[in-house]
Amino acid sequence: MYADDEMIMLSALQHAVFCMRQCALIHLEGIWTENRLTAAGRILHERVDNGTHETRRDVRLATALRLVSHRLGVIGIADMVEFHRVGEGGAPLPGLSGRWMPFPVEYKHGKPKIHRADEVQLCAQAMCLEEMLNVEIPSGALFYGTTRRRMEVRFDAGLHTLTERTAEEVHRLLSSGTIPPAVYGKWCESCSLLDSCNPKSQGKSARAWLARQVEEVSP
Repeated sequence: MYADDEMIMLSALQHAVFCMRQCALIHLEGIWTENRLTAAGRILHERVDNGTHETRRDVRLATALRLVSHRLGVIGIADMVEFHRVGEGGAPLPGLSGRWMPFPVEYKHGKPKIHRADEVQLCAQAMCLEEMLNVEIPSGALFYGTTRRRMEVRFDAGLHTLTERTAEEVHRLLSSGTIPPAVYGKWCESCSLLDSCNPKSQGKSARAWLARQVEEVSP
């Protein structure tokens, strides 16, 4: 179990699966640069994350729901959680009768990816809800802006293990304060931190690289 002052952002798990160096630059050095892809993603999230609650028959919709897991040591916000009324299992909700099963939905710009970063982020959200509500959540969904379709994600043992391992690795990374070396690949071209990271520089820290640039242009 992690203490409150040891919590990391849930989004760091998604960044870590995509690239550990990107994760460190964002969550250790506080570097963030927006490109057209991140801007489109931000706009998509803003349309969803309005903090509203709505009930449609046997489905309760909640947006911008705050999440926490002391077992994973993460905090964050879920884009949307659907609570489906169930006959058994699930959890009680304040002001509503019956029991409700959470179904997290994460909104992403673009389309399904070959890596599992989005699935890990969604699974971490489910694990937060499981801990908060004392339930077992079998699945959730990723909604992609380009395809305009949902992709259902089953939270099986393999994905749970990957999510737990990723959380542990991110905690170690952020505790070490060390920026991993850069490894250039085709994925770098879609990263908004491309210029700050300078992946062809053999992995020096972003601050050190920026300092060198300042020295080179100084009179």
